Amino acid sequence: MVKRLSLLEAGLGRLARRFVGERSGVSAVEFALILPLMLIIYAGCGEVTKALILDRKVSRAASTISDLVAQQSSVSSTLMTSIFDATAAIMEPDDSSIAKVVIVVVNVTSSGQTVAWSKARNDTAATTGAAPPTGLTVPSTIATVGDEVVVGRVTYSYTSPFASVMQSITGSSTYNLSHVFYLKPRQGTTIAFTN
Repeated sequence: MVKRLSLLEAGLGRLARRFVGERSGVSAVEFALILPLMLIIYAGCGEVTKALILDRKVSRAASTISDLVAQQSSVSSTLMTSIFDATAAIMEPDDSSIAKVVIVVVNVTSSGQTVAWSKARNDTAATTGAAPPTGLTVPSTIATVGDEVVVGRVTYSYTSPFASVMQSITGSSTYNLSHVFYLKPRQGTTIAFTN
């Protein structure tokens, strides 16, 4: 019995020394410890990239809608629908129904700025004859008395697939990407709207 115990102790000692000296599983343990962090970084990089791509599309859509209106001497309802459709095409393959698009033609006079006309898709158009809404007022650096200025704004509410994780980090699960462009008419100083 004593001999068996000593053999068992010797066997356990060899096993313990072999276990302590074994290094082949170290990389697997290290990988298991680092994997969650690597996945978080990978997902974060993917989300930042997606948000930057969407922000660029929003900027391009705002620029395009302003530019297409500024090229006209008059705009009809049919043409405005086509212009809105162009911004929807820019947002593809993302959901264009989330994009809020507003076009405002602002009349600059010596007494201030008023809305000559405005159209919107998935948003509210500015009131004709009133002052431009907040964020759509023409900066003084480009406001010339007697001219009109085309103001285009596109806003997109981006919700991350990792919304709950992002909310715990940034405090918000939805991010509003918004861009505003100002352009002067190219064919004269005013742009009429005709039904």
